[in-house]
Amino acid sequence: MIGASPLEAYERVLSRAHDLRDAFRAGAVPLNNDVRTAPYVTASSDPLSVVPPPGSWFVTRGADGVRAYERDGALSLEEGVLRTRTGADVLGYPGGQARGAVPVPLRVPETDRALGRAADARIEQDGIVAYTRAAIDPRTGARSAEWIVLGRVALARFPAGTQPARLDGTRVAAPSGVAPHLGTPADGTFPALATSSRDAGTIDIAAGVARLDEAYRAFEALGAAVKSRAHVDKTAVDLVK
Repeated sequence: MIGASPLEAYERVLSRAHDLRDAFRAGAVPLNNDVRTAPYVTASSDPLSVVPPPGSWFVTRGADGVRAYERDGALSLEEGVLRTRTGADVLGYPGGQARGAVPVPLRVPETDRALGRAADARIEQDGIVAYTRAAIDPRTGARSAEWIVLGRVALARFPAGTQPARLDGTRVAAPSGVAPHLGTPADGTFPALATSSRDAGTIDIAAGVARLDEAYRAFEALGAAVKSRAHVDKTAVDLVK
């Protein structure tokens, strides 16, 4: 049976390999903070793809109703609701202001969704989510377009020195007893979003490779020590026989 020390060494190798596997995953949350780096932002042609400011998170709600915080801003309007790549609702403020308000999912009005009138959706630097409502005058046949605002996305920031609880590869939760500060992009407390952009990862690849090499060497050394100890024990047993 593998003892605690070899098992711990093996798990360290796995965690280092896991971080390298997610090196190019948008919004990835590394298992080991010593490989975390500033977000690397690249251009995107998608007007619903945005990147939150460093140290900030989008506020989301999964199908289970649990609130979480994510940095992957590859968003889309699915069934008229602004959602993340994993299908979680992106929360925001239909009225545009966070003060005294509770963030809720940002939705296209049901009539526009049913008639397919929500086109050219985009997110602005200040977090405003809007789309073009296309219409045709039934009497004249004239086409018109109206800019419709759904609201502003919510951002969250945790107190300095607070480490959010990792839920999975891209989501975190607020630590027990800690309430994050909520607001909106460019509201005076949060910087603006990077629009038409994507988060290309926050994991330092060079550091990740170095840490994986260290963990693997430690595992190999421990394996050699265990093998040597087993050989000594076998020799002792043979002598007794």
